[in-house]
Amino acid sequence: MSSVVAIVKSIVGQVIAVSPEGIRRVLIEGDRLLAGEEVLTGPGGAVTLELADGRLLDLGRDSHWSADTPDSSTDLAQATAQAAPSVEELQQAIAAGVDPTTELEATAAGPSAAGGGGAAGGGHSFVMLEETAGRVDPTVGFPTEGLSSAAALNSVQVGQLGTNNNLVTPPTTDANVATDLVLGATPSISEAGGVIVYTATVGQAPTTNLVITLSNGAVITIPAGQTSGSVNVQVPANDTPYIDGGQISTTVTGSTGGGGLTVTLPQTPAVTQVTDTIDTTTATLTASPSVTEGGVITYTVTLSNPAQTPVTVTLSNGQTVTVEAGKTQGSVDFQTPANDVYNNGSTVSVTIENATGGNFEQLTPNPTPAQTTINDSVDTTTATLTASPSVTEGGVITYTVTLSNPAQTPVTLTLSNGQTVTVEAGKTQGSVDFQTPANDVYNNGSTVSVTIENATGGNFEQLTPNPTPAQTTINDSVDTTTATLTASPSVTEGGVITYTVTLSNPAQTPVTVTLSNGQT
Repeated sequence: MSSVVAIVKSIVGQVIAVSPEGIRRVLIEGDRLLAGEEVLTGPGGAVTLELADGRLLDLGRDSHWSADTPDSSTDLAQATAQAAPSVEELQQAIAAGVDPTTELEATAAGPSAAGGGGAAGGGHSFVMLEETAGRVDPTVGFPTEGLSSAAALNSVQVGQLGTNNNLVTPPTTDANVATDLVLGATPSISEAGGVIVYTATVGQAPTTNLVITLSNGAVITIPAGQTSGSVNVQVPANDTPYIDGGQISTTVTGSTGGGGLTVTLPQTPAVTQVTDTIDTTTATLTASPSVTEGGVITYTVTLSNPAQTPVTVTLSNGQTVTVEAGKTQGSVDFQTPANDVYNNGSTVSVTIENATGGNFEQLTPNPTPAQTTINDSVDTTTATLTASPSVTEGGVITYTVTLSNPAQTPVTLTLSNGQTVTVEAGKTQGSVDFQTPANDVYNNGSTVSVTIENATGGNFEQLTPNPTPAQTTINDSVDTTTATLTASPSVTEGGVITYTVTLSNPAQTPVTVTLSNGQT
């Protein structure tokens, strides 16, 4: 339980007691101070306390005393030293409406007996003085010619009874009132950082500096006689490419000083909005620089900043690429057409058509296309020549060229006999006829051999003639040549008979004819 450590015997001005929980109350005569409470006199207040051991403790202006069962010798000496008012203190008290003839302790020239204490609501004691015919030089530091008659008509002596028989209290000053504190802040800053100005405003100017502590550790001082003060708080840059605008909330955590001004702290925070600055994240598409026909092209999307959520990228070839949260890259494979024998190497160009996700402030596709060269794998198409296997002399030899793959464009082949063969587009064969020499009576059967000397066209990756010759046997047709023997029809005995052999066709080589008489 709390214990009483002192009783208020007399008060000048307004004196505040603050509990350990921070609850403030205005003291009056007869109030009891509990252990743990603090007494604040302010710039115009003074109080006399009766301690538990019966001693009296006088506290002058701007005094601070703790009721934590104080050390009697130390606290009493300090309080007694504070109780002796200076000239400046007297001036301030008189300016505040205090009558020093009734509020201060009796002088040595006066009697020791004091007047009665003030009523419970009056908060004052006064001393009755008697005339002693003594003289002093009243050097008090301010004019003493008295008040004007106008002021005197409405004045009431402090410590006397008013018209309603109530004890007149000293007029209150700015330091002796309650006021609300309002905290304001810069409405908004960007995430690039900057300065937030916090401004504290009170409705009544404090008589001493009022120090206000904020939840962010900053301190605002409202100077004595002013109603507002401010402090600048530097906010570091937090500029990111993500959607992360928010707000900064700051509250008042406490206040000190103010000369006894009772300050009610605000219950709502001062809020500063943090706005996003638009930073662009770029999605760039790259691809395998080259592949062989039938190979796989890998398309890769690279983000200039890691994604906070999955990013979906649509390509112009209809494929989609996904970049997972926390990553900067994603890829997809594209199968090129299968290998063939034709010249179809080309360049494939793909772009990003759309990109979404990632929680970016702005996600922009790089318009540069990703290009891949598709190289032909060289496949050989063979042109093979065939011919009629045999003909009779004077017949026709047919030469046929056969391609191992259909031609996409016409193919022209030149034969070793000077003839040409054409294979039309879309076909695999072409032919030409060759007329052999006419029939005769001579032995001239033979074999004719022909090859392909050149082949062009067809849009083949490689067109190669088969070097094997096409051969044709030319067979003789048998024609008869007759050898006829004639002789001299008659000769004289002892004469010469001439035998003549006549051929029905001229001989290509000498012909030897053997006669029955043994001659040749």
